[in-house]
Amino acid sequence: MARLAALPTDADGFAAALSSAHLTITDPASPAAAVAVAGEQLQLHLRALADVPELDEEVLAALDPAARPTLERIIRARQFLQARNAARATPSEPPTELPAWTIVEPESPEVLLGHYREAESITGIPWYWLAAIHVQETRVGRIQGVSSAGAVGPMQFLPTTWAECCTGDPLVTRDAIIGAATYLAQSGGPADMAAAISQYNPNEGYVAVVTAYAENLRDVPELYAGYHAFQVFFGTSAGTVRLPIGYSQAAPIDAAAHLAANPADAA
Repeated sequence: MARLAALPTDADGFAAALSSAHLTITDPASPAAAVAVAGEQLQLHLRALADVPELDEEVLAALDPAARPTLERIIRARQFLQARNAARATPSEPPTELPAWTIVEPESPEVLLGHYREAESITGIPWYWLAAIHVQETRVGRIQGVSSAGAVGPMQFLPTTWAECCTGDPLVTRDAIIGAATYLAQSGGPADMAAAISQYNPNEGYVAVVTAYAENLRDVPELYAGYHAFQVFFGTSAGTVRLPIGYSQAAPIDAAAHLAANPADAA
Protein backbone atom coordinates (compact mmCIF):
# COMPACT_ATOMS: atom_id res chain seq x y z
CA MET A 1 0.00 0.00 0.00
CA ALA A 2 1.19 3.50 -0.80
CA ARG A 3 1.88 5.48 2.38
CA LEU A 4 2.26 9.20 2.88
CA ALA A 5 5.89 10.20 3.07
CA ALA A 6 4.85 13.31 5.00
CA LEU A 7 1.48 14.81 5.79
CA PRO A 8 0.72 18.26 4.45
CA THR A 9 1.01 20.95 7.08
CA ASP A 10 -1.19 23.60 5.48
CA ALA A 11 -4.27 24.01 3.32
CA ASP A 12 -2.29 24.52 0.12
CA GLY A 13 -0.47 21.24 0.69
CA PHE A 14 -3.69 19.32 1.21
CA ALA A 15 -5.33 20.98 -1.78
CA ALA A 16 -2.39 20.16 -4.04
CA ALA A 17 -2.26 16.51 -2.93
CA LEU A 18 -6.01 15.97 -3.22
CA SER A 19 -6.20 17.72 -6.59
CA SER A 20 -3.29 15.71 -7.95
CA ALA A 21 -4.85 12.41 -6.88
CA HIS A 22 -8.21 13.35 -8.37
CA LEU A 23 -6.68 14.43 -11.68
CA THR A 24 -4.59 11.27 -11.96
CA ILE A 25 -7.62 9.06 -11.34
CA THR A 26 -9.77 10.85 -13.90
CA ASP A 27 -7.10 11.20 -16.61
CA PRO A 28 -7.81 8.60 -19.34
CA ALA A 29 -4.07 8.41 -20.03
CA SER A 30 -3.19 7.32 -16.48
CA PRO A 31 -2.02 3.67 -16.23
CA ALA A 32 -4.13 1.43 -14.00
CA ALA A 33 -1.31 1.12 -11.47
CA ALA A 34 -1.01 4.90 -11.18
CA VAL A 35 -4.78 5.21 -10.71
CA ALA A 36 -4.70 2.66 -7.88
CA VAL A 37 -1.89 4.52 -6.11
CA ALA A 38 -3.74 7.81 -6.59
CA GLY A 39 -6.87 6.24 -5.09
CA GLU A 40 -4.94 5.23 -1.98
CA GLN A 41 -3.41 8.69 -1.76
CA LEU A 42 -6.83 10.29 -2.11
CA GLN A 43 -8.17 8.20 0.76
CA LEU A 44 -5.14 8.84 2.98
CA HIS A 45 -5.20 12.61 2.48
CA LEU A 46 -8.96 12.78 3.07
CA ARG A 47 -8.43 10.82 6.30
CA ALA A 48 -5.61 13.13 7.35
CA LEU A 49 -7.68 16.24 6.58
CA ALA A 50 -10.45 14.90 8.81
CA ASP A 51 -8.05 15.29 11.75
CA VAL A 52 -7.62 19.02 11.04
CA PRO A 53 -11.14 20.13 10.05
CA GLU A 54 -10.24 23.73 10.78
CA LEU A 55 -8.44 23.66 7.41
CA ASP A 56 -11.46 22.46 5.45
CA GLU A 57 -12.64 25.78 4.02
CA GLU A 58 -9.14 26.89 3.02
CA VAL A 59 -8.54 23.53 1.36
CA LEU A 60 -11.80 23.74 -0.56
CA ALA A 61 -10.96 27.23 -1.78
CA ALA A 62 -7.52 26.11 -2.98
CA LEU A 63 -8.57 22.93 -4.84
CA ASP A 64 -8.16 22.64 -8.58
CA PRO A 65 -11.55 23.69 -10.06
CA ALA A 66 -11.85 20.34 -11.86
CA ALA A 67 -11.46 18.44 -8.59
CA ARG A 68 -13.44 20.65 -6.26
CA PRO A 69 -17.05 19.47 -6.89
CA THR A 70 -16.44 15.82 -6.05
CA LEU A 71 -14.00 16.48 -3.23
CA GLU A 72 -16.31 19.03 -1.67
CA ARG A 73 -19.13 16.48 -1.56
CA ILE A 74 -16.94 14.07 0.40
CA ILE A 75 -15.65 16.75 2.76
CA ARG A 76 -19.17 18.10 3.42
CA ALA A 77 -20.45 14.58 4.14
CA ARG A 78 -17.59 14.03 6.57
CA GLN A 79 -18.31 17.37 8.25
CA PHE A 80 -21.93 16.31 8.69
CA LEU A 81 -20.84 12.97 10.13
CA GLN A 82 -18.42 14.65 12.55
CA ALA A 83 -21.11 17.10 13.66
CA ARG A 84 -23.57 14.28 14.29
CA ASN A 85 -20.99 12.35 16.31
CA ALA A 86 -20.10 15.43 18.34
CA ALA A 87 -23.76 16.05 19.16
CA ARG A 88 -24.24 12.65 20.77
CA ALA A 89 -25.13 12.93 24.45
CA THR A 90 -22.86 10.02 25.27
CA PRO A 91 -20.07 9.49 22.73
CA SER A 92 -19.40 5.83 22.08
CA GLU A 93 -16.11 4.43 23.28
CA PRO A 94 -13.85 2.89 20.60
CA PRO A 95 -13.41 -0.88 20.78
CA THR A 96 -10.33 -2.39 22.36
CA GLU A 97 -10.24 -5.29 19.92
CA LEU A 98 -9.77 -5.77 16.19
CA PRO A 99 -12.53 -7.72 14.44
CA ALA A 100 -12.61 -11.34 13.37
CA TRP A 101 -12.24 -10.46 9.70
CA THR A 102 -10.24 -11.64 6.74
CA ILE A 103 -9.00 -8.99 4.31
CA VAL A 104 -8.75 -10.14 0.70
CA GLU A 105 -8.08 -8.74 -2.75
CA PRO A 106 -11.37 -7.54 -4.23
CA GLU A 107 -12.68 -8.45 -7.65
CA SER A 108 -11.44 -6.13 -10.39
CA PRO A 109 -13.18 -2.83 -11.14
CA GLU A 110 -14.29 -4.20 -14.51
CA VAL A 111 -15.89 -7.32 -13.02
CA LEU A 112 -17.64 -5.36 -10.29
CA LEU A 113 -18.94 -2.77 -12.74
CA GLY A 114 -20.44 -5.65 -14.69
CA HIS A 115 -22.29 -6.81 -11.56
CA TYR A 116 -23.55 -3.29 -10.81
CA ARG A 117 -24.76 -2.83 -14.38
CA GLU A 118 -26.52 -6.20 -14.36
CA ALA A 119 -28.27 -5.31 -11.10
CA GLU A 120 -29.27 -1.95 -12.57
CA SER A 121 -30.79 -3.65 -15.61
CA ILE A 122 -32.84 -5.94 -13.35
CA THR A 123 -34.05 -3.42 -10.78
CA GLY A 124 -33.59 0.09 -12.14
CA ILE A 125 -31.28 1.10 -9.29
CA PRO A 126 -28.43 3.09 -10.88
CA TRP A 127 -25.06 1.34 -10.73
CA TYR A 128 -23.39 4.18 -8.88
CA TRP A 129 -25.57 3.74 -5.79
CA LEU A 130 -24.60 0.09 -5.60
CA ALA A 131 -20.92 0.93 -6.05
CA ALA A 132 -21.12 3.60 -3.33
CA ILE A 133 -22.67 1.16 -0.85
CA HIS A 134 -20.07 -1.48 -1.75
CA VAL A 135 -17.24 1.00 -1.14
CA GLN A 136 -18.67 2.10 2.18
CA GLU A 137 -19.66 -1.31 3.51
CA THR A 138 -16.67 -3.53 2.76
CA ARG A 139 -14.26 -1.52 0.62
CA VAL A 140 -15.63 -3.32 -2.47
CA GLY A 141 -15.35 -6.74 -0.87
CA ARG A 142 -11.99 -6.52 0.89
CA ILE A 143 -13.66 -7.29 4.22
CA GLN A 144 -14.88 -10.83 4.79
CA GLY A 145 -16.53 -11.30 8.14
CA VAL A 146 -19.54 -10.53 10.30
CA SER A 147 -20.22 -6.96 11.42
CA SER A 148 -20.91 -5.99 15.02
CA ALA A 149 -24.61 -5.94 14.08
CA GLY A 150 -24.48 -9.41 12.54
CA ALA A 151 -24.45 -8.35 8.88
CA VAL A 152 -22.67 -10.59 6.39
CA GLY A 153 -21.26 -10.53 2.88
CA PRO A 154 -19.82 -7.85 0.62
CA MET A 155 -22.99 -5.71 0.81
CA GLN A 156 -23.53 -6.39 4.55
CA PHE A 157 -26.96 -7.96 4.85
CA LEU A 158 -28.58 -9.10 8.05
CA PRO A 159 -29.57 -12.73 7.42
CA THR A 160 -33.18 -11.93 8.38
CA THR A 161 -33.35 -9.09 5.84
CA TRP A 162 -31.81 -11.26 3.12
CA ALA A 163 -34.36 -14.01 3.75
CA GLU A 164 -37.22 -11.53 3.29
CA CYS A 165 -36.04 -9.83 0.10
CA CYS A 166 -33.45 -11.75 -1.82
CA THR A 167 -32.38 -15.01 -3.43
CA GLY A 168 -29.02 -16.67 -3.82
CA ASP A 169 -26.13 -16.34 -1.39
CA PRO A 170 -25.37 -13.03 0.40
CA LEU A 171 -21.69 -14.09 0.59
CA VAL A 172 -21.40 -14.26 -3.23
CA THR A 173 -20.55 -10.88 -4.73
CA ARG A 174 -22.89 -10.99 -7.72
CA ASP A 175 -25.82 -12.28 -5.65
CA ALA A 176 -25.18 -9.70 -2.94
CA ILE A 177 -25.10 -6.78 -5.38
CA ILE A 178 -28.31 -7.88 -7.09
CA GLY A 179 -29.81 -8.44 -3.64
CA ALA A 180 -28.87 -4.92 -2.56
CA ALA A 181 -30.46 -3.48 -5.69
CA THR A 182 -33.60 -5.56 -5.09
CA TYR A 183 -33.85 -4.35 -1.51
CA LEU A 184 -33.31 -0.71 -2.53
CA ALA A 185 -36.02 -1.02 -5.17
CA GLN A 186 -38.39 -2.43 -2.55
CA SER A 187 -37.49 0.45 -0.22
CA GLY A 188 -38.39 3.34 -2.53
CA GLY A 189 -35.62 3.41 -5.12
CA PRO A 190 -34.87 4.62 -7.65
CA ALA A 191 -37.53 7.32 -7.24
CA ASP A 192 -36.54 8.14 -3.65
CA MET A 193 -32.98 7.03 -3.08
CA ALA A 194 -32.64 8.97 0.17
CA ALA A 195 -35.45 6.87 1.66
CA ALA A 196 -34.05 3.67 0.15
CA ILE A 197 -30.54 4.25 1.51
CA SER A 198 -31.98 5.17 4.91
CA GLN A 199 -33.87 1.88 4.92
CA TYR A 200 -30.64 0.09 4.03
CA ASN A 201 -28.90 1.72 7.00
CA PRO A 202 -30.97 4.12 9.15
CA ASN A 203 -28.07 6.39 10.01
CA GLU A 204 -28.00 9.96 8.72
CA GLY A 205 -24.21 10.02 8.55
CA TYR A 206 -24.17 6.82 6.51
CA VAL A 207 -26.77 8.23 4.11
CA ALA A 208 -24.73 11.41 3.67
CA VAL A 209 -21.48 9.57 2.92
CA VAL A 210 -23.05 7.05 0.52
CA THR A 211 -24.90 9.85 -1.25
CA ALA A 212 -21.68 11.82 -1.71
CA TYR A 213 -19.89 8.87 -3.27
CA ALA A 214 -22.88 7.95 -5.44
CA GLU A 215 -23.30 11.47 -6.78
CA ASN A 216 -19.58 11.67 -7.51
CA LEU A 217 -19.72 8.40 -9.46
CA ARG A 218 -22.79 9.58 -11.31
CA ASP A 219 -21.02 12.77 -12.39
CA VAL A 220 -17.47 11.38 -12.83
CA PRO A 221 -17.66 7.61 -13.39
CA GLU A 222 -13.88 7.43 -13.79
CA LEU A 223 -13.56 7.96 -10.04
CA TYR A 224 -14.65 4.38 -9.43
CA ALA A 225 -11.20 3.01 -10.24
CA GLY A 226 -9.77 5.26 -7.53
CA TYR A 227 -12.42 4.43 -4.93
CA HIS A 228 -11.86 0.75 -5.71
CA ALA A 229 -8.32 1.17 -4.31
CA PHE A 230 -9.52 2.39 -0.89
CA GLN A 231 -8.05 0.35 1.96
CA VAL A 232 -9.50 -0.97 5.25
CA PHE A 233 -9.01 1.02 8.47
CA PHE A 234 -10.46 0.21 11.88
CA GLY A 235 -10.61 2.62 14.80
CA THR A 236 -9.75 1.28 18.26
CA SER A 237 -8.87 2.58 21.72
CA ALA A 238 -5.21 1.98 20.80
CA GLY A 239 -5.49 4.05 17.62
CA THR A 240 -6.59 3.51 14.05
CA VAL A 241 -5.27 0.32 12.51
CA ARG A 242 -4.79 -0.43 8.82
CA LEU A 243 -5.91 -3.98 8.09
CA PRO A 244 -3.82 -5.09 5.10
CA ILE A 245 -4.55 -7.79 2.55
CA GLY A 246 -3.78 -11.04 4.34
CA TYR A 247 -5.02 -9.99 7.77
CA SER A 248 -7.11 -12.90 9.01
CA GLN A 249 -8.46 -13.59 12.49
CA ALA A 250 -11.01 -16.22 13.50
CA ALA A 251 -11.80 -14.32 16.71
CA PRO A 252 -11.35 -10.70 17.87
CA ILE A 253 -7.82 -9.83 18.99
CA ASP A 254 -6.39 -7.15 21.27
CA ALA A 255 -5.69 -4.04 19.21
CA ALA A 256 -2.82 -2.75 21.34
CA ALA A 257 -1.03 -6.09 21.18
CA HIS A 258 -1.49 -6.25 17.41
CA LEU A 259 -0.05 -2.78 16.96
CA ALA A 260 2.90 -3.60 19.21
CA ALA A 261 3.67 -6.61 17.03
CA ASN A 262 2.82 -4.87 13.73
CA PRO A 263 3.80 -1.19 14.08
CA ALA A 264 3.60 -0.68 10.31
CA ASP A 265 -0.18 -1.14 10.57
CA ALA A 266 -0.59 2.00 12.69
CA ALA A 267 -2.54 4.63 10.77
